[in-house]
Formats: sequence, structure tokens, C-alpha cells
Amino acid sequence: MLRLLVAALLLANLAFWAWSAGALEGLGLGPARERDPDRLTQQVHPDAVHVLQPAAAAAALAAASAPRTGSVAERAAWICLEAGPFSAAAVEAAERALAAAALPVGAWVRTSQETPAQVAVVLGPFANADAASKKRRELGQLKMPFEPLDLRAEGTAGRSQPGLALGRYESLGAAESALARFRQRGVSAARVAQLQPAGSENRLRVENASPAQAEQLRALSAAALGAGFAPCAATPSSR
Repeated sequence: MLRLLVAALLLANLAFWAWSAGALEGLGLGPARERDPDRLTQQVHPDAVHVLQPAAAAAALAAASAPRTGSVAERAAWICLEAGPFSAAAVEAAERALAAAALPVGAWVRTSQETPAQVAVVLGPFANADAASKKRRELGQLKMPFEPLDLRAEGTAGRSQPGLALGRYESLGAAESALARFRQRGVSAARVAQLQPAGSENRLRVENASPAQAEQLRALSAAALGAGFAPCAATPSSR
């Protein structure tokens, strides 16, 4: 009897060792793994997580922990408002305008979103509107779509002149491939031009504006705020 008990204990220990070492995973038996890549599969919406700078994190924490006053209906009327986009230099002036309007620091957060470079296949710039109209008629005969735009001519101190875009692209390679196709169709004067370099744009966002605060934000008319505050668009990556 004692021998049977010892044998059973030995078999039980061997089975536990095999289970804990993962030797039985082929049979669907094994402990839960607490290491990558198993933990990655357990994440829930990891794309919704954003890293905030200390100042933005403190403002968001203060807004989340602030006492909510008013009725449920009043709280439901709170909305998200934002101003922008601003360049890296302009966003500093916009924040100073908010501080001058007596909005406490921390009432808003600054968000940032990367913007890709934008290149286009263009014709022009043309010396005058008549030359641009002539080229539009030629493109119409070729049944080629185009978009009017202003192009900066060399040697004109930054003055813009009329031009035409045959297509906009997010990479130089895509634009050059399109240019080759346009030239095959007889548009020999087309060229690739950069319309916008890669960079970033900033916005100033008030996540939970009460009706009174929303009215105050929409009434701000400082030049530094551009078009002013409007309802928030899709949430960008916070910095």
C-alpha cells in the first residue's frame, strides 16, 4: 500500500513538472504565460493609449478629478472644443492669447499630429491668367482632370502665380511615377513640385467645456487663435 502511495505521488509530481514546463502544451494543457508575445494578445485597444507630456498629463488629471457640478442634463451638454491647427511657433502665441483671456493654465491641453509631405505634378506657374486658361483648354481636350492652384515662381520675391495641379501625392516616388505617365500622354511641360514639407500641426483642446465656458471660448477673437474654437475632430496623437 505504501509503495502504491509513493508511486502515485511520484507520478503526480512528474505530471505537474511536465505541465508547468510546457511539455503538455501540444495537448492544450499548460499554465498561462505572463511574457511576450502572449501578453500582447491580451491588450485591449492599445492604439487608444497616448503618451502625454508632464504638463498635458497634469492638466488632463486635474480635469478628470475636478468635481462635476450641475445636473445630469447640464453635464451632458458639456462638449469638446479645439482651436488650430497651429505651427510650432504659432501655438505659443495662441496659448498666450488664452492666458490673456483669463483662461487658467491647465484648462486646455496641447495636442500634436504629424503631417506628411505633399508633392504634386504641376504645370506652371503661368505668366498670366490667359496663359493658364489656354493650358486648361488643352487639358480639357486631353480629358485630363486638373486643380487650379497658386505656385511660387522663382525670382519673384515669393509672389504666387497661377498654376495647375494634375495630382497630389504623399511621396516623391509616387509623384515621379505619375509624372512619367502624364508625359506619356503628351504633357511634356509637367514637373514635380513640393507643395508642403513634412512637419507637425498643433491644436489647443478643451476636453470638457461647460456651456458657459464653451460660450466664452467661441467668443474669443484674438488673431493668434485663427478661426477660433470649434467642436473637436477625431482625437489626434497627444504629445
